[in-house]
This record gives sequence, C-alpha cells and structure tokens, in this order.
Amino acid sequence: MASELDFTTLARAAARLKVATTNAELPALITAASQALADWLGYDAHLRENVQETVPSEGGRVLFLRAGAVRRIVSVTVAGAEVPPSEYFLESPRYGRILNRRGGWPFTGQWTVGVAPMPLRAHDTGEIVVTYDAGWRTPGQVALALVADPASTLTSDLPAPLEEAALITLTALRSGAGRDPTVISRSIGGGSVTWAADRTAVPALAQQLARPHHKSTRRKQS
Repeated sequence: MASELDFTTLARAAARLKVATTNAELPALITAASQALADWLGYDAHLRENVQETVPSEGGRVLFLRAGAVRRIVSVTVAGAEVPPSEYFLESPRYGRILNRRGGWPFTGQWTVGVAPMPLRAHDTGEIVVTYDAGWRTPGQVALALVADPASTLTSDLPAPLEEAALITLTALRSGAGRDPTVISRSIGGGSVTWAADRTAVPALAQQLARPHHKSTRRKQS
C-alpha cells in the first residue's frame, strides 16, 4: 500500500532494485527511504493544504515557519485578527520566511516586569497563527488518489531530483539490509580489511541531488 510520503512509485522502485512489484518488502522500503530523505530536507515534503501553525516572533519584520517548500500563505492572524495580505509576502518558499511589508510583527514571549516592560525572551504564545499550503504532490499521493478513484487525473509535481534521491536512498537501504551499516569489509589479495564507516541514511549522492531543497536553518538566506 502506498503512503502519501512516498517519493517514487512501486514500478520505478521495483525497476531500480530489479525485483518484482509484488515484493513484500518494497512498499515499506519506499516509505522508509522517502521519510529519511524528508527528514534530511528538514520538513515534511508531501503536499499539505491549509496547515495551521502558531509562530513565535522576536518582534522583527520576519516570521519563520517550521515548514519548507511553502506554496502559498492562506492567512496570517494576530490575536485573532486577520492581517491584510497586502501587508506581508512569502519572501522565501524554501525556508518558510514571511516578511512584513510595513513594519515588525508583534513580539510574542516573556516581558520584563516593571513600569516599562521590555521584551525578554521570545516563545510561541499561540498569538500568531499562519495558515498555508506546503510541499509537493508526491507519487504516493497520486497512487492513493487512483486507489480512491481510478479516474483520477492527479499528477505528481515532486521535483525529479528528489525522486532520484529517494531511489538512491532506497537502493542503499536495501543493499545494507542485514549488515552493520557502520562496518565495511573489503577483500585485498588473499585477506580482507575491515573498518568502521560513518554512514548516514541518505547517501552523499542523494544529498547532493536534494541540496537545492534542503532547509538547513530557519535564518539562512535563499
């Protein structure tokens, strides 16, 4: 059964691994590889619509969503009042960065006590709520739509490098099954050499392909 997280199809994964599409382990491997890649990207990458997220503010002009690959901002509310869309814009879809055109967002967090309180430490008070769409429609979401309605015409808009990165990750996961991933052994002449290896779930080549969509830090400029 497909998952909405899946970055590739059963047929493409089977062809890459040279196994039958009926392979019992294949669906779980696809989802595991896709989730590993999404974790490396730093955000849920499958299409999600009308997500509501409360956002902390340090009182500056910028808000940072936890999501990446933000498609559009549906609304921003502050203390229950909707902010006119003309007053802000999505400055960086990749980093979920929203810029206030006219000034600063209100500070949310802890204030000093006294006659003239001052902002002390920002944290999420729930005062600022952003509703948005983010991610891409994955091959997994398309497969699920076809199961629900065989006449569905939905297509995936996941960038091709991300699907290829998922297939590379999938291949690495399967090739390492049953072995200690931190140990490498090589035959040399009549003997063998074994050493510890620093392996990550997402291989270096997959990381290189996916890097343009990587969200390393909320403050990084795109």
